[in-house]
Amino acid sequence: MRRRSILVTVTLFADLRRFLPRGADEPQRYTLAEGATLADLLTAIGVAPDAELTAAVDGEVVGRDTPLHHGADVMLLSPRTISRWRS
Repeated sequence: MRRRSILVTVTLFADLRRFLPRGADEPQRYTLAEGATLADLLTAIGVAPDAELTAAVDGEVVGRDTPLHHGADVMLLSPRTISRWRS
């Protein structure tokens, strides 16, 4: 049986932009297995499991165990970015 996949769009902010492929511009699209979580996406991007960041999916702040869906709009922000917004 063939496993289905989902396509998500990811926007990286501030120092997390270092995870963009060389020469790439945002946003990036990633194909993941159906049932993938934010943690799976972070692994695919190359973000360490213990990296400090805030993630939002479709405008809602979420945890790493959040399941993703086809067409999800994911934003990844570093703590440095968030503190600037609060200033």
